[in-house]
Amino acid sequence: MALDRTSGFDLLVQISEAEINSQLETKFLAGMLFPMSLQVPVNSNGVVGVADLNFATPVADFDRPRPRMGLVVPFVNSQLTLTSPAAITVAPLGGTITIVDSIEVVTRGSTQTATLDFKTGAPAVSVVFDAASQALLVPLLAAAGFNINQAQNLMAGLVLNQLQSAVGHLDLTPAIPVADDTDPTTVFNFDVTTINDTSAIDADCVVFGVRMASDSGGNINNATANFIPAGSQSLIMMSNFWLLARVMRQRVAMSLGVPITTFNTPLSLNQPIAAPGGQGTLTRLDASVVGNRIAVDGEATASGTGWHARSQFNFFIDIALTGGSLVITATTPSVHTDVDLEWWVWLVSLGLGGLFGGIVGVIVAAIVLAIVQAVAGGIVDNLVAGALSGALGKIPVIPLGPIGGALTLTGIVLDDLELRSTIAYSVSVPIADQGGLTSLAGFAVDLDSGTISTNATYDSDLIWNPGLGISTNRSARLTISGASFDGLTPPTISRLPLLNTNVALPLIPVVFDLPWFGHDEVVFGIRTTQGRYAKCRAWRSVFEASALHLEWITYDNPVPSLDIAAQWSVLARGPATEYVTPDCEFCRTNQVSWCGVFEAWPKLMAFPIDYQWCLCGHVLEEGEGTVPSATGPISFKLDGRRLSIQTDLGQSVDCELCVSAIDARDNELYTCVQLAQPGVQTTCHACEPSRFKVEVIDTIPELRMWRPLFAEAQRVSQ
Repeated sequence: MALDRTSGFDLLVQISEAEINSQLETKFLAGMLFPMSLQVPVNSNGVVGVADLNFATPVADFDRPRPRMGLVVPFVNSQLTLTSPAAITVAPLGGTITIVDSIEVVTRGSTQTATLDFKTGAPAVSVVFDAASQALLVPLLAAAGFNINQAQNLMAGLVLNQLQSAVGHLDLTPAIPVADDTDPTTVFNFDVTTINDTSAIDADCVVFGVRMASDSGGNINNATANFIPAGSQSLIMMSNFWLLARVMRQRVAMSLGVPITTFNTPLSLNQPIAAPGGQGTLTRLDASVVGNRIAVDGEATASGTGWHARSQFNFFIDIALTGGSLVITATTPSVHTDVDLEWWVWLVSLGLGGLFGGIVGVIVAAIVLAIVQAVAGGIVDNLVAGALSGALGKIPVIPLGPIGGALTLTGIVLDDLELRSTIAYSVSVPIADQGGLTSLAGFAVDLDSGTISTNATYDSDLIWNPGLGISTNRSARLTISGASFDGLTPPTISRLPLLNTNVALPLIPVVFDLPWFGHDEVVFGIRTTQGRYAKCRAWRSVFEASALHLEWITYDNPVPSLDIAAQWSVLARGPATEYVTPDCEFCRTNQVSWCGVFEAWPKLMAFPIDYQWCLCGHVLEEGEGTVPSATGPISFKLDGRRLSIQTDLGQSVDCELCVSAIDARDNELYTCVQLAQPGVQTTCHACEPSRFKVEVIDTIPELRMWRPLFAEAQRVSQ
């Protein structure tokens, strides 16, 4: 007996919590999901300052009342700087931000998206500092009259404000095209909910109910069971009714040349029709899902002078996955024919039974072809984009998670039609560089660019010493992984501690490096000096006097950066000189005194950070002072990441301002901006027509070309 597990929907898509998190990790490391850092202004109840938060990979969990989802966002190597009620800077800080919100489907134009919309509803946000951070914060907060709970609640409110104003939403699916049309294989709309499995296996998942037509049914609240088979991370089920009534019914009718109303739903002939080939009549045709196959039963009749025949037939259609291809086969039809003959016909033609077999054969062939075309055309062409026996391709855009874009089928079950599969991602972390080399001598390699040198340079990440092993340079850090080189993904690397500085020589295996044969190797993940994640593998070859073989892939994930934000304002103006130009512009000129305020803006750098400023070629010390410049001394005030400068009246600024920053990981960044502010400021605007009266003297045409006369005439006419 056929099952019905799609809760009335045409399609039911289930994606496990583990698969959702794998997609979130990849999208986060590609810089497309959630800001990797956030500066949160603090200004509440007399507390003023700023929190610089560096985020690690967010983790989703569905252990919430549905359809709510939790998003746990760890923050690490962060900093809190307060200027009021007391000057406090605390770093490094770490902890977790937990965001709980309902998953909902929003319509944007002709698409629908499952999302966490932070701007609507009331997402719940909580912040918890880790034990080390609390140990730093508690005494400092107490001095300012605050406790740790107040600080966490204050931070939660500020994060919520930033989520609503700066982040807005977090999409859990791509934009799904929807249409209200007659095509049974295009999406009309979909619903979403979650399943919180409270059993020991904790098989939580997100569920999408998909309708392919406006008159399709479905109740997402009835989707309460996880059908994802063991060992899989996702499942797509197509309802038997949709397969028969929506896809096959119209194609069978088209093949037989009759209106679709000739068949009742799901697929049952409701009136006699001419048999294919113009011989006989098709009186019954029923298709249904029985077990794991489509069963077809039918009856046809034919008659002539002195005879009447009735044939009953049945056969099955099987859908299987073979060698990565979807294969559709029909069993040999079972045909039973009864023939009634007048006595004289019986005497004349004993071979008439063969004719009936031919008639039934034509009917069966037509029905088999129609159903095969229906399944192949309706499912394979439209849902898997392949031919009847061709390799599988992409399915159309249906909800497959944040970056799910295609399926690689691993199995198929017909009842309901289950596509057991792995999800192929539409987004991946880009590769910045990849390469390899073999060397007996020592060398250094910059994994960010692939540059190889005989000696370590400032940008080198790894250094090979034939007598010692592999070591890191500057802030690069590594961890040896138990995973294979192919299995070491960017999310996996991001979760490694990445604290070590070397791979000792005995850990690099010496192997018989033969073609087509596997061998031992050491595999490690690394964070480069520029902050990118990379994976490497290394071994030494017996055949090449223990020469080192090194291969790497470096991913182009977001990396630390340093910018300078600048704001200029005029402190004072000298007496103004006003004049009118020959082009009739009214201008005003003043000597001015400038105030420039600059702030170092680090992103993804680990706090605390040591800043060093250089103005006009001179290194600045904390506090107040002056530095010489080509136009005279410039006053400054330096406080960590913030610098303000001031000029005298009429003094220009034309030199370079630079800042370097060394973070807690010993990663150093450096950036400069050119300062160019004139000591004299001139502003002009077009003269107002009503203020001037110009009279042209026709009797002296030569004077019309003398522009100073017009300017003087304008001045006098005022």
